[in-house]
Amino acid sequence: MERTEGLPEDPHGIRVYHKGLREAMRQEEVEEKSRWMCQRLAESSWYQSTDVIYGYYPLGNEVNCTLFLEQALSDHKLVALPKTFEKGRMEFYQINDLAEVGEGRFHVMEPLSSAPLVQEDQGVILVPGVVFDLQGNRYGYGQGYYDRYLLRYPRLRRMGIAYEHQIRQRLVVKSTDIPMDQIYRV
Repeated sequence: MERTEGLPEDPHGIRVYHKGLREAMRQEEVEEKSRWMCQRLAESSWYQSTDVIYGYYPLGNEVNCTLFLEQALSDHKLVALPKTFEKGRMEFYQINDLAEVGEGRFHVMEPLSSAPLVQEDQGVILVPGVVFDLQGNRYGYGQGYYDRYLLRYPRLRRMGIAYEHQIRQRLVVKSTDIPMDQIYRV
């Protein structure tokens, strides 16, 4: 059972608390857990049957799935990364190499402007977050980029990517929060 005494209960406090835990991780631990996550994703049953992977480039100590994305590229899958715009809009763009990125908004690495837009309503989307709950709900950074995107593409299979310490029993969510289909955690 989750220890709740002394833990924040408001969404902002929960985000701050869990971001602090993540950012306090040692680099060796981040690398080890990220490698293990990449291996689990590549060995998953859904990986062989999907042709489109929507990934992300890690920010800070987020789980780093770039080895998995490299594997997907070498397996000739379509790999796309997000790019954010003003007014809360996010789009995904195809990459053929992880070097095809540059620093974008919020200091996140994003596809270069010449990358082709991907608007497939199929495939698997890897979704980072600050904290998830056991029902698949997620708190990101509070801007709603992923929620708005997932609302537009409801057939994408949503995979939350997290460390064990990013899991809580239950989060208070709004009707605009889109839950994950599955959470991979290390």
